[in-house]
Amino acid sequence: MRLKDLQKLGLALVLPGLLSGCVGSNVLTGMLLEKNVEAVDNRYARGGLNIALSPVYAFTLMGDAMVLNSIEFWTGTHPITGSPHVFDSDVDTWLEVNDMVDEPLRSAPLPPLTLAE
Repeated sequence: MRLKDLQKLGLALVLPGLLSGCVGSNVLTGMLLEKNVEAVDNRYARGGLNIALSPVYAFTLMGDAMVLNSIEFWTGTHPITGSPHVFDSDVDTWLEVNDMVDEPLRSAPLPPLTLAE
């Protein structure tokens, strides 16, 4: 197999996860933010801590966007919290299309992942 073919194959395997993972509940980043808020009681100190932690936020956002949100999107359930994906929220919508699409296109295609106990 040529290098160009390997690159295409790699892109075909990685791209769906990256494209679908950009939206989700960002639980890892939320957990870091929660710890930031709990660290000190002053809003300005929290702001300073937030700036100091910005490199860590970059890593948590990447982990959320590329891994956890992708798993959440494809399984319909977040692997850490077990909460449903934001796209599966029951809200008032402007456009109703579920009745016009086949059943398999109405929910996540993969079964939820569970952490081994």
